[in-house]
Amino acid sequence: MKIRFMSLILIVILVGISGNVNAIAYCSLRDPVAQIAQLYPQKTNQLSIVKMVDDNTRTQVQLALPNNDLHFSELGQHTLYIAMLGQEALGYVHVRSEQSDWGLVEIVWAIDKNLRISNFVFQRCRSPQKKIAEESYFKTLFIGKNYQELKELLSEDGVTAKKKLLEKVHNAPELANVVLRCALKSLLLTKILWGEELEKL
Repeated sequence: MKIRFMSLILIVILVGISGNVNAIAYCSLRDPVAQIAQLYPQKTNQLSIVKMVDDNTRTQVQLALPNNDLHFSELGQHTLYIAMLGQEALGYVHVRSEQSDWGLVEIVWAIDKNLRISNFVFQRCRSPQKKIAEESYFKTLFIGKNYQELKELLSEDGVTAKKKLLEKVHNAPELANVVLRCALKSLLLTKILWGEELEKL
């Protein structure tokens, strides 16, 4: 009985460790210097701020975006990068993952100082619609918009885009839904986690 109990405790500990490792891996840049330079070619250096996504953060996301959730594996440390030109902040870079029919889609977001989407690139995406989503006409549906403007594109179910958006991406509606949800969570989390620090820059 004692051996079984100890084995159960060991399994719980290992699952917990695995979850924390995945939380960091799912939302981390693979090559920060090169990827930030891709989004901000004029940058001279970058700063980073690490914050903890916890149950309280998860609750705030659920309240702001009903029917959307952060997976337990996303709890843990997350990094926001600040692209710099000398002493001036150019904008921010944050990577988030979103579940899709093709597995996790990881998107690297460039966010301007007014918390608007300024660009995005896929770090991981197995969708056959990926090439469509990399086209400029697809990207312009999201670029330049802030959290509230993007939220207005979300339908009442809270997980799919409104018809007016999907009609513009008729060849990639599923990926458009994924990109929209990911953009909303990225902007929301940027404000929740790093808002105070960013106001001081």
